[in-house]
Amino acid sequence: MVQVIENFTGMYEHLKPLKKKLLSLRVDQVPAPWKRVATFAVSGLRSVGFDQDSENLLVVSLQGRGVIDCLAGTKVARDDEEFYENETSLEAKGIGILSDRTIRMSGLFGGGLPTITEDGWQLECVTLRWPEQMLILLPPDSDFYGSITRHPDRMIKLFEDACIRAYGFSYTG
Repeated sequence: MVQVIENFTGMYEHLKPLKKKLLSLRVDQVPAPWKRVATFAVSGLRSVGFDQDSENLLVVSLQGRGVIDCLAGTKVARDDEEFYENETSLEAKGIGILSDRTIRMSGLFGGGLPTITEDGWQLECVTLRWPEQMLILLPPDSDFYGSITRHPDRMIKLFEDACIRAYGFSYTG
């Protein structure tokens, strides 16, 4: 049994350079062309989802639903009534400017937002020291495994916390 565990551990030797690089990263500012427009604390966050045709983000929490215009960084709608998205289809009914839409959600019950843009920006969520998770942004033409494959591996650590509920880009990029 001990031999099996030793062999299992040895399988990941090739990943040591990547692990070392990730552990050396410090949380940094977003690089151009990106810019941070706002930060919101959402108590009881359940899920988020982008409208397919805009930069509007639907947020579902234990306290209701909200819509955030991610270009302006402003809340554009709020509904304080208790609401539970359809947990099996990972969808929620929009409110305000999204009231005629059903939005695909990502969060507590699964789902996912796009993790790559048309021009090649990528997001990776990595857990090396559980429960801490890192959110890593990779510019175009950068390879997450570059330290292993000898390709460019420019990485920006955007965030680190014990619970990253959802992450991704809007559908419009």
